[in-house]
Amino acid sequence: MIINSKQSNPRKIIDILLTFFGWMFLALFLYNFITHFNVTVDFTFLELNLANANSILLITVFLVITSAAFLSWWSSYNRRKYGPLKRRTFPRATSEKELGELFELTEGEVREIQYYKYYERN
Repeated sequence: MIINSKQSNPRKIIDILLTFFGWMFLALFLYNFITHFNVTVDFTFLELNLANANSILLITVFLVITSAAFLSWWSSYNRRKYGPLKRRTFPRATSEKELGELFELTEGEVREIQYYKYYERN
């Protein structure tokens, strides 16, 4: 979405210059990052053997227990803070008289519109 607003000419020029220099900085940063990225990645830590299986299992169990504890705390916090609030109230029922006054109809016409599938008003 493009937002157009009234700006003075100096402000437009400053905006264009800052945008240009920002894009140039990003382009130079990415160029420098790509040209100097020659590190080989070692995937030996992904090999599963009996020596590190216990540590992987312990870390997984620790993360599951930590996540479960945090979620249960968050649930109890929300229940204590927002549970007793009664914010969901329905509006009261509208009578046929009120609908008739709103649409400038009689109560009989409102009733007829409500109970019949097609209504033609003269």
